[in-house]
Amino acid sequence: MTAMRTFMQSRRHRPPSRVEGFSLIELMVALTIGLIIVAGMLASYATSSASNRTNARVAEFQTNGRFATDFLRRELQHSGFAGLTWTNLTLTGTTAATNDCDVGFAAKIAEPISGANDSNPFSGSCIPTANYARGDILVVRRAGLDAKPTTETLLANTLYFRSDYGQGSVYPGPTRPGQGVACTDPAWKFDGWQCPVADYVLATDVYYISPWTNAASESPKVPALYRMTLGAGPAMSAQLVASGIENMQVQYAVKTATGTRYQEASAVAASDWTNVVAVRLWLLARSADAEPGYTNTTTYTMGDQTVTVNDHFQRQLFPLVVQLRN
Repeated sequence: MTAMRTFMQSRRHRPPSRVEGFSLIELMVALTIGLIIVAGMLASYATSSASNRTNARVAEFQTNGRFATDFLRRELQHSGFAGLTWTNLTLTGTTAATNDCDVGFAAKIAEPISGANDSNPFSGSCIPTANYARGDILVVRRAGLDAKPTTETLLANTLYFRSDYGQGSVYPGPTRPGQGVACTDPAWKFDGWQCPVADYVLATDVYYISPWTNAASESPKVPALYRMTLGAGPAMSAQLVASGIENMQVQYAVKTATGTRYQEASAVAASDWTNVVAVRLWLLARSADAEPGYTNTTTYTMGDQTVTVNDHFQRQLFPLVVQLRN
């Protein structure tokens, strides 16, 4: 017991042991490891952000290219639509369209497809030189897809297309013209049946590549697919179709007595535009912003053009072949 008491007393009077903290070296090691971890996280975040930005750029110009391709496919498939009429398309009235590309150009529905090869023949009329960047020009004409009810009041200063079995004619609203000669011919009337008539808004579009998307003052300039489209006035006005489209090339399959073959617009005779049965088209889509650390030296083959680039923009080529239905 005496020994036990002595031991307990010795423990009771022993000074508490000192608790040691981090040394300066340990603290520096911990800070260094922490900084390495933070630097790794920042590098991973920067890489992820750069990858996301790259993916966003790719998605943007791919979406624009697909939209423009699908848009032109639908327009080309509808080109030449004339309602009930197949032949004898005529122009009545004297209303001219403002900013028309030529005299009577917008109303020339008897020629549903035409174009120009790597040039702008309309620089003095509907497409100013500053608004044209490069590539081919494509013209598409047709009647609107919705017939106007006979009870509907037509708009003034708007070009319409009246279609019946015997004749189609372009005229300015709001006054509707009479029926065509064939519809007034007794030979077309039997058992009380009358020749049907339909009125459509006239649609004329001229597609081209613009050097900018929103305005000539934008920086950086992003090329775009534009069109001069016929509307109220009647007038041709500029309309954005798709941003990021840098070039357009078009070839036309012309059916002649010697066969059918694709030709550039410059090789199509004036009398052969009504014989175009198919269109082959290429659109070159480009990213809006340059890609850091990336250099594009690709060569793109587009019809009669070979486009070689050397810059930091990503691109994709969108080919298209459309058989004309009308």
